[in-house]
Amino acid sequence: MEMSDERFEEVWGSIQLAQDMRKARPEDYDRLAIALSFKLSHSDFALDPKDSAEHLLKIVQEKIDERLEEILGADRSRENFAKQLELAPGFKFFMDVALRAKRKLNDLIQYIDDDEPDEFAIEFAEFVLEAMDEFNSVIVNGDVLPLLKRGVYASDIARALDVWATKRGDEAGNESFWHEELEKRKGVLERLLGGYAVFMQSEFHVGTTDVRGAGSKRADFAYLNKANNISLIEIKAPKTKLLGRKYRDTYPFSSEVSGAISQVLIQRNELMANFYQKRHMAPMPFEVFAPRCFLIVGDLSSISDDRDKLMAFEVQRQAISSHVSIVTFDELYDQFSSFHQI
Repeated sequence: MEMSDERFEEVWGSIQLAQDMRKARPEDYDRLAIALSFKLSHSDFALDPKDSAEHLLKIVQEKIDERLEEILGADRSRENFAKQLELAPGFKFFMDVALRAKRKLNDLIQYIDDDEPDEFAIEFAEFVLEAMDEFNSVIVNGDVLPLLKRGVYASDIARALDVWATKRGDEAGNESFWHEELEKRKGVLERLLGGYAVFMQSEFHVGTTDVRGAGSKRADFAYLNKANNISLIEIKAPKTKLLGRKYRDTYPFSSEVSGAISQVLIQRNELMANFYQKRHMAPMPFEVFAPRCFLIVGDLSSISDDRDKLMAFEVQRQAISSHVSIVTFDELYDQFSSFHQI
């Protein structure tokens, strides 16, 4: 039976992920189960038990060498090794497990050399391994994957926070940089911008074009909730001014923020007007029961030292919150940080 291109990409991606699962990203979550299955499956034992055992022994030794390099560095002295065993309980546990694995694999290789198991014994071992593989699949999906998912998101959030810390100043006015950065963190945005949500598309076209193919409006991102109700997200750069000039003892939204609010509301109206055409052409089904709009813009720290400006900004964004939810970049990354600490 031929494998579809889509299925081949899924399996190949899982095989690559299995080689180093530390590279997993939130969007790789569905592949983690397959990747773990590759790691936990040892069906090659049925073909050549000794060769398979020697291969696993080599992997264990490589893992030991990697951990020794990470913990001991250049100082491989017995004194430093003993010191690190006391200072790092995780290192001691790993070494105990790894050395037991080496002993068992060496015992298995010695047994194969001495007793030369017959076909019946190898067939029995194959049955046992297949049964364990199926059992592992249940445990992986039920118990292991939720923990891995949390770890993947934690590492992704850590990378996001590092980008914010290092690029907040230099890239403050570069909207395209933050668009690309947030697209990489779509798995995090799914949780932080509306509870349960699924990333649908970047650069989501909401309107129709004119006879010359021009005029289509588009949102930066589109997300779906459990009811398949769509949400539109528009972003502006962190350097965007939040407030305009003082007007009778208060401060209105800046023209950039007011324009962005109008922009995302018009996008929502366009989408609702063109709903049936867009749903037919969309990569996944969606609804427009009550489309939500988000605007990620500016940096609240730019007005944090002025109570009047803070009040003006907060009063205005709460007044329109039923139509557009406004989140500043520093607030968004504070949410990342809070999520990371849970």
